[in-house]
Amino acid sequence: MPIKAKIIFILLVLISCHMSANGKEYTADYWQQKGNEFMQSGSFEVALDCYNKSIQLDDANASAWMKKGQALSGMERYADALFAYNESIELDANLAEAWYSKGLAYAHLRDYNDSIAAFEESIKLHPEVALAWYSKGLALANLGRYNESVLALDKAIERDDKLAGAWHCKALILADLGKNKESLTALNRTVELDFENEDAWFDLGLAFTNMENYSAALEAYNRVIDINPINAPAWIKKGEALLALGRYSDSSESFKRALKIEPMDAGAWQSNALALRLSGKYNDSIAAYNKTIELDPANAAAWNGQALAYAKLKKFNVSIKLFEKAIEIDPEETGFSYNKALALNELGNYSEAVAVLRESVKLHPECAVCWNNLGLYLAKLEMYSEAIESYDKAIQLDPGYLEPCNNRGISQVMGYEDFVEAIKSFDKAIEIDPNCMQAWVNKGNALKLAGRGPEANAAFEKAKRLGYQADASS
Repeated sequence: MPIKAKIIFILLVLISCHMSANGKEYTADYWQQKGNEFMQSGSFEVALDCYNKSIQLDDANASAWMKKGQALSGMERYADALFAYNESIELDANLAEAWYSKGLAYAHLRDYNDSIAAFEESIKLHPEVALAWYSKGLALANLGRYNESVLALDKAIERDDKLAGAWHCKALILADLGKNKESLTALNRTVELDFENEDAWFDLGLAFTNMENYSAALEAYNRVIDINPINAPAWIKKGEALLALGRYSDSSESFKRALKIEPMDAGAWQSNALALRLSGKYNDSIAAYNKTIELDPANAAAWNGQALAYAKLKKFNVSIKLFEKAIEIDPEETGFSYNKALALNELGNYSEAVAVLRESVKLHPECAVCWNNLGLYLAKLEMYSEAIESYDKAIQLDPGYLEPCNNRGISQVMGYEDFVEAIKSFDKAIEIDPNCMQAWVNKGNALKLAGRGPEANAAFEKAKRLGYQADASS
């Protein structure tokens, strides 16, 4: 190559190199744009470097300070972010996004009062932005200002009725306010807008459960499981819904699935034990209660449940010891003493059953069923006067309670042959439930013993129409 041509070539290369080195002008706008690109990809640290470069070149750019704050927020450096937002607002107090972002930073720091104040500034500048109203509503809810929160959420929904999060939050607050019907409407709207929202479906299931609409609850929990098959709480709630529907075996299968996901969940073991017991699988139930107790030895209800399973197997001595353990853990729970007395009764130990229930009614004199059973066991000991007093106490506590009325009449006959009082008691039982066959039979027997044959026959005829079959010897 001729010398002149070489010189020209070198010159061109030099010019080319100089142009490539200085062709890009690294301005403040360039760095801010690069920062925005990294923000979109979630690279907050790199974005922060870019925004810092932008600010070095132009420290009066309110937007760059705001973006720096957003990058810091993405890194969860909320206190540093607030400094950047304040710089942005000082440069341009009309930058609504900076106020909004500042509100979010305060919310992350759980400073909800300052968060609300920032959201309100954002709303003043741009009142039609739904997200600002929504975020204000969330902050108000965190302060327990539920009525104000609902108003803010309604403002968000007015501006964007497809904002599923606002509907969901509103539903939860309405539920806390006891407005279950309105809450249900809001939850239905949430899942309509966001069909894959497992939290909303779960909350919908809870709402239906609270309304005792277990079939609808079951559908909601099934939807949660469709979305997330390893959601153990959804499997547990599904099991509870099936339990309430009387589908005990299906319920147990649901609890078992939850336990495959969360094998150390004592509550799920206990629920499964209950489902197994109600489905008649008593030995399996006992094993599940054992696992519950292993995980939670102070769970009185589990000891009681296991005792009930042993009682179903007619192992009453074992069940009594377990009832005693439940009582030791929680002596205030009437049901445990009541169940122990039932087991003692099955063993024919009426004196001890009476002693247990006497202690029980001392602690809980409002327990009508305890008074009724105390009367039964006293009657078995032929202590008819005290038995009648116990029945009277049960009736006083619950005038619509049929059993003590019927039992009172029997004690009047057995203890005193007071047929007049007995008939009054049986009539009271019949008044409560005109279709109570046993009360009609008892009345007929009392009338017969009183020598009132025609009236007795009429009572027996009524009992027969209700299904009574008299013995041939009667």
